[in-house]
Amino acid sequence: MKPIGRVLSTSGEYLNDRVEITLFKGERVYKGEYLYVEVDGRKIFLQVELNPIRRPTSSYDDKLVRDGLAKRDVERETWKALCQQVGYEEDGQIQPHLFPIPPLIDVYRPTPKELEQFLSPPELSIRVGTIYPTDTPLRLGLRTLLRQGLLDCGGVGTGKTTLLLTILMGLLTQTPRDQPVHLLVVDWDGEFNVPDLAEAAKRKGGYARVEAPFRVAREVRIAPREFYDKVRKMLGLSPQSREARALYAILMRRQERNETLTWDRETYLNIISEIESSDIRESLEEKAETLFGGVEAGKAIDLIELVSKNSLVHLDFSNVEGWDEIIFSTRDALDVCYHEARANPRFGVAIFIDEVHNFAPQVPHEAPASREAYEAMLPVMKLLATTGPRNKVPLLVATQRLSEVDKVVSTQMGQNIFAFRVEDIDLERLKGIMGQVADAARMLPRGHAIFKGHAIKVRSPVISVIDKVVEPASVRKDILSAWRESQP
Repeated sequence: MKPIGRVLSTSGEYLNDRVEITLFKGERVYKGEYLYVEVDGRKIFLQVELNPIRRPTSSYDDKLVRDGLAKRDVERETWKALCQQVGYEEDGQIQPHLFPIPPLIDVYRPTPKELEQFLSPPELSIRVGTIYPTDTPLRLGLRTLLRQGLLDCGGVGTGKTTLLLTILMGLLTQTPRDQPVHLLVVDWDGEFNVPDLAEAAKRKGGYARVEAPFRVAREVRIAPREFYDKVRKMLGLSPQSREARALYAILMRRQERNETLTWDRETYLNIISEIESSDIRESLEEKAETLFGGVEAGKAIDLIELVSKNSLVHLDFSNVEGWDEIIFSTRDALDVCYHEARANPRFGVAIFIDEVHNFAPQVPHEAPASREAYEAMLPVMKLLATTGPRNKVPLLVATQRLSEVDKVVSTQMGQNIFAFRVEDIDLERLKGIMGQVADAARMLPRGHAIFKGHAIKVRSPVISVIDKVVEPASVRKDILSAWRESQP
């Protein structure tokens, strides 16, 4: 293997975490690229943070430039690489090298096979793209990914929906034949009406497309204490409020009798009918719409049965006119899946939602649905973001407006995050999740993203080029194509 440069510090100090490299003549490195040095028989990987050119400058150079007489002299230029240590691999884990990297040792560019071995998780994984600027595949460990969930953010047309489709296709086509998968897609605008996706799901284990309007018919049975907690959180009641104390007294009596309750309007109204105070009773009756204001029209579906019998269930809301119907129906779907997963050790489903800022907004009154719809939806979204993955209901979500996503949801989902090019207004929120590396997301070309998370072996960010396995349904529906197809 031919080296590309040597370790040489301008300051004369040599550390273990920061490494300065002088590149050989004609060699170049990219920001974010991986290199390695060999120390004590170990390959210690480094990641390029900056790739400047150094050139001695004098006051005379200023004069030459001012007078238009300066000429570039490449012999005076030195190409450098300022790197952060990533570590070395030992027994499938990345360990830090704790001693300084010595001066003047050779620096190498890893082969694609070496880089893949270093980055790829030891568990079952799927390929979602390549590591820029190489052809080395970026693979995400499924056990970790589905244990933590994923946040995918970027501006319009940057590739975030394509990434969700790539992950869906990876789960359906790259997992072993004897490994079942159960996926639920909440599709508000029809972007997932992709024939290749449906065919892949049919081959894997079944595909069911449910077109709104529909009602989630499956009953959710929970303990009285959980019923109380659910009502209180969804209505935003203080534990010391008159309404909460009245509910608590009634439901704890039922808890002592070891009852289980059906989570529906009828049970709720039956419970509050036992409250003696008419003022409290009327106040809670008025709030029934917030708890159970879901769409009553449409066919009833047994969502748990559909998920259990198919690899992909596609909830298609593209023909729905009002956002309240989308939000209430989605709330019911997520809620029933979560409770089934908690009650049934053999049930679990990964849930995909595009443009999640419409489902969990930071400022509900600026979002498309009504206040009542979000009062019902936000507690469920926060519950899934915080406890869904460990209860076998992980969220994998995308958004073009990260700053408009509820902060609890975005923060909890940030353990595995892809950042495509983002708008400046969303950059501060992204920095809060990813750190300063988020600055690089402002310059990414279309289809490129920074990944940072636990689904690969290293914790340092990786610049990746996302595989375009299938395209969103809207790609072929632009106005120019419509005009062309209208020609006789």
